[in-house]
Amino acid sequence: MNDIQKLHRVIDSLEEQSAQVAEFNGLLSAVNDARTEIEAAKSTLANLVTEQGELVTKNSKKFEEFDGCLTSLNDLLGQIKDEQLKLRREVAALKFVTPDQFEQGCTAIDSRIAKQLAEMKSKLEAAAESQQRSISGLRTIVVLGILVLAGGIGFLAMKMVL
Repeated sequence: MNDIQKLHRVIDSLEEQSAQVAEFNGLLSAVNDARTEIEAAKSTLANLVTEQGELVTKNSKKFEEFDGCLTSLNDLLGQIKDEQLKLRREVAALKFVTPDQFEQGCTAIDSRIAKQLAEMKSKLEAAAESQQRSISGLRTIVVLGILVLAGGIGFLAMKMVL
């Protein structure tokens, strides 16, 4: 039985090795599956890295655009602040009047206008009167001139008739 026992031991040993080989094949299959998944994951990660790089580039460009816009807005804000300061100074320099002061000013202006109109009216009346006198004087001179002319014509006519 020695040979049979040896044969059983060899069979047991082969079965054991067969089980180990099957285990190893399962492990190898699992490793190969994992390798395939790793390769797929690598490919996916490479695509994601490329996509992420593009997104980072796009974001960087957008940030640069936003930086330009912010700089422009900051400049405009500075101009607005300068204008605001200028306007505040101008408003502070203005002298405000109360409603009573405004009414007094309006009354003073109205009275001054009325006075100036009266002065102009009197000057116009004086000028009109002066022109009337000048016209009167000219009429008198013209009448006298006509009389002198008529007298001269009459004198000449008498001399011609005589």
